[in-house]
Amino acid sequence: MTVSPAGTITRALDVLREAAAMKSQARTRGVALALWVLRGHCPDEWLVAFWDAAGSDHEIGRSQGMHAAYNGIVRQVRTRGGLSQAAAPLQLATVGPISS
Repeated sequence: MTVSPAGTITRALDVLREAAAMKSQARTRGVALALWVLRGHCPDEWLVAFWDAAGSDHEIGRSQGMHAAYNGIVRQVRTRGGLSQAAAPLQLATVGPISS
């Protein structure tokens, strides 16, 4: 079975999306591999930002950092033509402030 480059990119983005949804640190081999796959499709700064956020000890900061980096990575991959608009995964939703 052969996987297309767009399929590989989509799977790598899926791994990052799943990692961003985790409540614990997400510096895993899967995340590292997904970031490696995305090299050449996204500036390294976004990939490093995701990796750094994934290892943060602060749960809220980790979540915010990973979500922001994920959204930036998706935008960069789309801009560079790595995915069509239809094939790209949805961006993560942000949660608004809690009202009293």
